[in-house]
Amino acid sequence: MNAQKQSVADCMNRLYTRGLTTTSGGNISVRISNDRILLTPSATDKGNMRADQIAKIGMDGTNLSSRLKPSGEVSMHLEIYRRRPDLQAIVHAHPPMASVFTVCDVPLNTRLIAESYAILGEPAIAPYALTGTDELAAAVADSLGTNGVCVLMKNHGVLTVGRSLLEAFDRMEVLENAARINLHAARLGGVRELNDQQCAELAAWAGRDG
Repeated sequence: MNAQKQSVADCMNRLYTRGLTTTSGGNISVRISNDRILLTPSATDKGNMRADQIAKIGMDGTNLSSRLKPSGEVSMHLEIYRRRPDLQAIVHAHPPMASVFTVCDVPLNTRLIAESYAILGEPAIAPYALTGTDELAAAVADSLGTNGVCVLMKNHGVLTVGRSLLEAFDRMEVLENAARINLHAARLGGVRELNDQQCAELAAWAGRDG
């Protein structure tokens, strides 16, 4: 348990160090059993997270670490885990480049380089809802569907999921890199993206349907 908590704390520290979220923003969770998850706390410095600050939460929403205040986004994490038994980790953050695409009606194109399409596929888009509400939890879970791996949350931030914490973090980092490439490519013009056949080959290589 302590090792798992340390992994969550280390991941949050890494998220902050990489500039993928702010001191007060973002949250990370890991499923540790069928009925429990670990979740980062609220009102805590995201750049200096410690293992003893990671809360344990029941799938029914019960706070099993009463001295800790879990993230206000707990309902969103729990709803995703309930609908997606294949997932073991969730990373929610506010990466600046990817967040640009949550406030503009411009799609984030993952077809510019092979890495982003292979790892992310097509990003889902969730409509805006107030943070911490059941409405937001449902909107994000609906957008992920049964096989999505990343969601752009309108006027809010980004969420990625994975079969491991490393996979979820990697997807967050790849998404931010893809957003940066999109913005620079738009300035240069003459963008050449992967065609449908190339994308299908990448999806097959990555073990996805498309």
